[in-house]
Amino acid sequence: MTKHGFFQGIGVGVLAGAAIGMAVASAPSCGAEVRRMTRKAARTMDHMKDDLSDRMGF
Repeated sequence: MTKHGFFQGIGVGVLAGAAIGMAVASAPSCGAEVRRMTRKAARTMDHMKDDLSDRMGF
């Protein structure tokens, strides 16, 4: 694995952890709300991953 791949993996892991942490910390009251928040967090994480990749030159 290259250095860039390693750092990209770290970045994606940090973003994933932050997105999941935000979803869990808000403690919604029903399953539908959890699913909605999880989808929103996944979309946000995907955008953040793309931005990070662009900034790192991948």
